[in-house]
Amino acid sequence: RELRLRPRPSSLPNMSLQGGGAAVTGDSLARMPITMATIGFCSLIWFYLWNYNVSIEKFGYQYEKVVAGRQWWRSISASYAHQHPLHLIFNMASLWNSAVMEVTLGSVAYLKYTFLLVLLSMLTVTGMSYLAIRYFDRPRYRTVYSLGYSCVVFGWMMVQCEKLGGKMSYFGLMVPARLAPFLALGITQLIIPNASFIGHLSGIIVGEFIAQDFFFWFIDPVFFVVLGITCIGAGYSYMYGGSNEDESDGDGFLGFGTRTGWHRVQQDEEANENRTEMKVVNGVLVRQTAS
Repeated sequence: RELRLRPRPSSLPNMSLQGGGAAVTGDSLARMPITMATIGFCSLIWFYLWNYNVSIEKFGYQYEKVVAGRQWWRSISASYAHQHPLHLIFNMASLWNSAVMEVTLGSVAYLKYTFLLVLLSMLTVTGMSYLAIRYFDRPRYRTVYSLGYSCVVFGWMMVQCEKLGGKMSYFGLMVPARLAPFLALGITQLIIPNASFIGHLSGIIVGEFIAQDFFFWFIDPVFFVVLGITCIGAGYSYMYGGSNEDESDGDGFLGFGTRTGWHRVQQDEEANENRTEMKVVNGVLVRQTAS
């Protein structure tokens, strides 16, 4: 008897370049709450870090701290944090361009794959950093800090381009859609030499696995179990895995130090109002308030 296997349906639908999910319209805004929430969340974190002058050492990803220090929570905190406003704007604009994936897949599926991109891309970064340190004599990868949502952005870019198929215009050149993320990776490195090549490449690698439906087994119950384990592990590593006491530079929430931003402006204005000067007037020492 001939055995015929029915092909397994893909959990990621194909998309069309002629508008079958290639653009976000006003009517679809309500169907992308995860994208909107991510943009708002990353923006709020950036404002907090800027306002309180938080150093990257407090929340950034570093191989030494994550592996040797067991501060696994840094893999998550670094993914949603940005220091420079242009870094935030660039990543959020790129995320917005990929928002069609949430409209096409649905918010629950989009959240699942975003979780995989955050988790697996940082695991890939750790593995590639180990290889660079161990076999390619790149000790700088042990102590260098990285942060930003770029891993996820490049991952979704890869998924979107794989599902679009065909060719697309990239700076006036018609190239296969699946090559666009690699071109973006190269151009990013040329424009921003300090950009994390390993981080961006890790996002592309994980995105390719997602596009090829490698995680078809990652159904909702599995997702919630893995999410719970990840939260417990991150919480445990924060409480018991390592300490930032040696990096504390002042008071504040989690030892984040003194406040800057508009708080610093208010403090400076109050200091100027209360500042006094001593002057000699007609042979008498007089205290005057500075204007």
